[in-house]
Amino acid sequence: MDTVFSAIENSVNLDLSDENIEITMSGDPVSKEDARFMGLLRAKLRLAHIFKQLECPEEQFSIRNGYEIARMIMVASSSGSLNAADAPFDLGDYIIYQIISPLGLEPLIRELPEYYKAVKSREDWQEKFDLIFETGDRYYGPSLNKGKTFHLAGFPKVNTEEAYVAALDVSTNDETLYLGEFDSSIEGWLYSFWLRRYQDGSMETVKIIIEWLNTQLDAAAKAVG
Repeated sequence: MDTVFSAIENSVNLDLSDENIEITMSGDPVSKEDARFMGLLRAKLRLAHIFKQLECPEEQFSIRNGYEIARMIMVASSSGSLNAADAPFDLGDYIIYQIISPLGLEPLIRELPEYYKAVKSREDWQEKFDLIFETGDRYYGPSLNKGKTFHLAGFPKVNTEEAYVAALDVSTNDETLYLGEFDSSIEGWLYSFWLRRYQDGSMETVKIIIEWLNTQLDAAAKAVG
């Protein structure tokens, strides 16, 4: 657990301000005016940084495919029940104020249910997911094709703006982080989150966790407002 929270702290301390971050796609600069897009991108970068530290702490930071927020939430909640009434302390407040808010993960928590709905909007979604896996490499998994893999399979476009379905290059001026995407995108990342949950059989359990987190975020917003 100390290793996990050390990785979280290091990720929180990343400077991902507009002034320190450079974003391009195919060599062209990407606008930072879309707050929704920037919130999702920052969440992706911080999570990637966490898991890179946990998996390969001695290697320079780099990114390949999707990152699993569920892993971190499961670890963080392992000391108490997800039912706050049965928890040994206020688990909701702890996760929101010690993990979600410092890491800026609220945009991701808010967005994931939209992609769950998009998946379930197709009656044959399981067959579509199975087909995506069948076309993928045994070791590296299916190609995300910048999210187009899901669109070609018949899933709807949740975010249609170009930046959401483009491979991005992201760097910081202080040289603490670099992201070079070849196959993924914001759209591909969010769809692949549920694809992986389907693969490991935890899709409905994780949906409940995400719903619970959104309820906690709503409660926190009401308390502040």
